Amino acid sequence: MDGPVEDPFLRLSPELVEEVLLRLPPEEPACLVRASAVRKPWRRVLASAGFRRRYREFHGPPPVLGIVQEDASFRPISALPAQPVRSRWAKVKALDCRHGRYLFESYSRYFGEGEPVYITIADPLTGHELRLRTPVDDGVLWFSAAVLCAAQGCDHHGCQGGHFCVVIVTTNHQKKVTAGWMYSSETRVWTELTSVHHPDITKYTYNRGSPSVLVGDALYFDLDGIIKCQLGTLRLSMFERPTDAKGHVMTAEDGGLGFAAVVDVTNLTIWSMQTGPEGAMGWAKLRVIDLTTLLPDRALSIPAPEDGISGIAEGTQIIFVSSCVGTYMVDLKSRRVRKVSDPGRKVFPYMRFYIPGIITYVNIYNPAKSRFTICQSIFS
Repeated sequence: MDGPVEDPFLRLSPELVEEVLLRLPPEEPACLVRASAVRKPWRRVLASAGFRRRYREFHGPPPVLGIVQEDASFRPISALPAQPVRSRWAKVKALDCRHGRYLFESYSRYFGEGEPVYITIADPLTGHELRLRTPVDDGVLWFSAAVLCAAQGCDHHGCQGGHFCVVIVTTNHQKKVTAGWMYSSETRVWTELTSVHHPDITKYTYNRGSPSVLVGDALYFDLDGIIKCQLGTLRLSMFERPTDAKGHVMTAEDGGLGFAAVVDVTNLTIWSMQTGPEGAMGWAKLRVIDLTTLLPDRALSIPAPEDGISGIAEGTQIIFVSSCVGTYMVDLKSRRVRKVSDPGRKVFPYMRFYIPGIITYVNIYNPAKSRFTICQSIFS
């Protein structure tokens, strides 16, 4: 009787195996888990620094693995190789999520005289947290903040650990001035930003947890106007939004600054900041997308104040649209739509490559089946 026949796929050369593994979808890390369990030579390929570098270069911006909701809870949208860790701090509000970290503050705070204001920077998969005292005093009720990687030479496709920065901006409506600070984890010092004066300020509600986007060496916040924070010079400046409709700063198709807003309930309008023939900067309308052609029929049937753009995946053409029946992830390039959570006001995409590194045993969470499966794998 003949013995078992070995699968010829298992006899592929390491070079061919690497080419196959290189094409596994980064938005489904469980594929790498299963591949690492096939045989040891495959694990060695996946664990190599060269493969990790090629994988990130091949796939471009990190995939969206989950979303951080306004209450700072983490909701996976793909099968993850670790159980998301809930922060131990109660009553918190998410402010930002970028480069593998998210940032939150106390959700409801009533300051006493001289009481300090704290924020927390955390990794929702490892559970590592840092609670940080800010220069914001008890007289400042509303502020917006952003966290970003500050590692030298990082392309932000594989951020993991390393130094980071936190930027806080806040508007004094009586003085009509927007000011801010930047924290460096390397120096452990807050540095004051050059403030910007805008006498025509009228709104107030945009100044708590306002969205931001990183484009080049600048952060852009959507406050009463677009606030630009030039990271190299620590200088703030301001220019107008393209519309009064509720919207979100984003990365444009050309890699520059963009803006998206839902106008007239169903029309998603995209703008891009462009340079005119005489060198002047201004907003140009790129396209209008009818959301009724993308979202389910009932999604836009009952308009609500919180409907509209609830988040963006930085560096991509993926946006999140909130409706009366849920929040949808919309890929403007492929036009793929996926429901990712219940109705809500804001979501912060958690973007990260999860690539093998060391042998361990992990729980794979499958959101479709709402359960965990134990599997041996290797992750860094």
